[in-house]
Amino acid sequence: MTGGRPSALLLLGMIACVLADVVVPAEMLRMGARLLLVAFLAAEWRRMAVNAKVMIGLALGLTMGAAVTGTAEPAKVIAGSLDTGAFFATFFANQFFLREAARTSPLVSRCSTFFVNQPPGRRYALLTVGGYLFGIILNIGVLSLLGIMIKQRNSLEAAGGNEQIRDVRERRMVLALLRGFSVTPLASPLSISLAVMLTALPSLHWSSMLPLGMATGAIVLGLGWLQDRLQAPVHLRGLAPPVEPARDFAALGGVTALVLMVFFTALAFEWLLGVPLSRAMLVSTPLVGLGWLARQYLGGGIASGMTATGRRVVVQAGATFPAYRTEIAILSSAGFIGTLFSAMIPPETLGALIASPLLPPAILPALAILAVVGPALIGINPIVSVTIIASALSAAPSLPLSTESLALGLIGGWCLAINSSAMTASAMLLGELVGKPSRTIVLGWNGLFTLAVFTVLSLWLTLLARLIQ
Repeated sequence: MTGGRPSALLLLGMIACVLADVVVPAEMLRMGARLLLVAFLAAEWRRMAVNAKVMIGLALGLTMGAAVTGTAEPAKVIAGSLDTGAFFATFFANQFFLREAARTSPLVSRCSTFFVNQPPGRRYALLTVGGYLFGIILNIGVLSLLGIMIKQRNSLEAAGGNEQIRDVRERRMVLALLRGFSVTPLASPLSISLAVMLTALPSLHWSSMLPLGMATGAIVLGLGWLQDRLQAPVHLRGLAPPVEPARDFAALGGVTALVLMVFFTALAFEWLLGVPLSRAMLVSTPLVGLGWLARQYLGGGIASGMTATGRRVVVQAGATFPAYRTEIAILSSAGFIGTLFSAMIPPETLGALIASPLLPPAILPALAILAVVGPALIGINPIVSVTIIASALSAAPSLPLSTESLALGLIGGWCLAINSSAMTASAMLLGELVGKPSRTIVLGWNGLFTLAVFTVLSLWLTLLARLIQ
């Protein structure tokens, strides 16, 4: 076993310990997950990106700070912080099982074609829905999947030889995809953002957060659709060649059914095991992903299909898990820092800050959004800001607004960070696919939309805070 395989086994072992602890809670399993997470990070240290190393350095510095500043029960607090880090790492790594099944699924290929092969107005709406739905399953992989199809289908020939039509089509399709993907933190039951919120703020429950997040996501998508309709170049309409629309609604229904299957399976585990939905999702995601993958091999019989499925998972996990090193380092460090930081903050200090007359409650949702967008503009991953702020809020004795409105403000900031920051992976990936600077996409093409969404979300969340106070 060479290359990245040893570290892949470390990550797989950590996942197994975390999943087993969900089903049969045991301190030995949690200890195993902590040790395996640290071992994985140590094994992949040399190949990590600089920002991942900075996050680990901050986590180590905060650990030493907790040990010397008189934090109550520092060993227990550090162990709990490592548990949060292992949970976030497992939540991210588990997406492998869905992504791997989707990579060779005929259903995904059919659905992608259905999204792209449409007349302009309908194409925007369906690509937005596709960015959202596939974003739930594939995360950022949806940008590669649909982005490549956009590039292939948007040829000069398809635009009737008119370069202006091709450029307009490219801009509209790329923005539809980006905006659809950007609402997954708000409206996905499988998103890491929902898991962060439910973990950092135990008073929240998915039954209130998810519907409110989906309503907020619908507002964002609706604004995007409206702007696209208003800015559609009417003078080019008669020049564009007609498109024979694809009508494969069954493929769209199939992808939707898969997302619902993961969610309802998690609900079943939540009820059976008596655990929060975010932890139940850790079990349902690999189960549904493995079932989806196995179905692709069952044509030759159950025994051979299961063997082929197992072989593929082993081979692909061995290649893929080590490549997650940077994401795992950032996510686990963010979870660790947030949990440890909240334990080190005196609750009365944070409570006094939040209740300060300098921070009237009406502006808190807007400040929550900006607290995530601002750091993202200089390259700080939204999960870092969201985790630390949410964990700090959990230490406050009371909040002047409903917890839901502040949580939605933070996740709304995550959504806007995807739409506005040229330093996010999503913007850089789309820029590379279409041959444009990422700043052109998020600022030149999407800047006015981001400002409009910020204004509307600030008003919406302030109103929501008053309604559910």
